[in-house]
Amino acid sequence: MTVVNMLQRQIERRAELICQSRNQNLPVDMGKSSFESVEQGVHFLQHHCKLDSSRCEYISPVAKLVWEEDISQWALYVPEDQEGEVSWLPYPYLSKSSDLTALIREVEKDPKSMFWI
Repeated sequence: MTVVNMLQRQIERRAELICQSRNQNLPVDMGKSSFESVEQGVHFLQHHCKLDSSRCEYISPVAKLVWEEDISQWALYVPEDQEGEVSWLPYPYLSKSSDLTALIREVEKDPKSMFWI
């Protein structure tokens, strides 16, 4: 297994744990957390439901966490909606780190209320 594959599996496992934790502690009307794998990282997503339904009404991007091989660091991004298109901006409080745990903690705890709205 290559280093990149090991990093991908590590971030996917951490993302899965965050989503499981959030989904256990939040009512359905607050949205279900999920993630999808992308090249060298993950996108965190929030599925929004109507109050009287468990069916997903729409999905919004929450955060993007990727391994940037050229600088050997993890990078955390927040979404910005521009006319229906999502662009990713560096998270202003801790955009890059070699410590994956620090960035995972930012997404999980959301101390600046920028991710899980």
